Amino acid sequence: MGKALVELRDEYIYGGEPFDVTAMRAMRERQLRHLVTAGTVNAKFSPGGLVDVEYLVQALQARHGQRNVSLRSTNTDEAIAALAAAEVLTPDEHRRLSKAHTWLRRLIDALRIVRGNARDLTVPPADSEEFAFLARRLGYGDDLARLRADLAQHTSNMLELGKRFLT
Repeated sequence: MGKALVELRDEYIYGGEPFDVTAMRAMRERQLRHLVTAGTVNAKFSPGGLVDVEYLVQALQARHGQRNVSLRSTNTDEAIAALAAAEVLTPDEHRRLSKAHTWLRRLIDALRIVRGNARDLTVPPADSEEFAFLARRLGYGDDLARLRADLAQHTSNMLELGKRFLT
């Protein structure tokens, strides 16, 4: 049964119409409107967040997976590595995408610990005690500026990669 399900998935995703970037962008815009509070940064749903990593990887898999079955991994880290091995990603793009994925996963895990729940993935204000606790939890110690810079860098990298591949 599992094999049949994988075959159906592959036929649906890789055997039919070309990947519809416009529909994906529309779905992403709905997420931004409904899941991100204006003026805040949500580690998962804000522009450049974890969802953008996942959408980019899945879009590249859908676009190139018909010709290259090694790209059809359901594990994001493995898929990123496969996209690099297939030369869909340059070494620099691979490094930036992989680092953003790992860093954002760590940020989300730390937010869950700081908040004591898995629901609120909004990064606390940079001048708050909660942000300082998050920085310590992530190994930044008292270097709050470095945490802010890393957040900006990784989300910026994701926005740039998304623009490059999804326009």
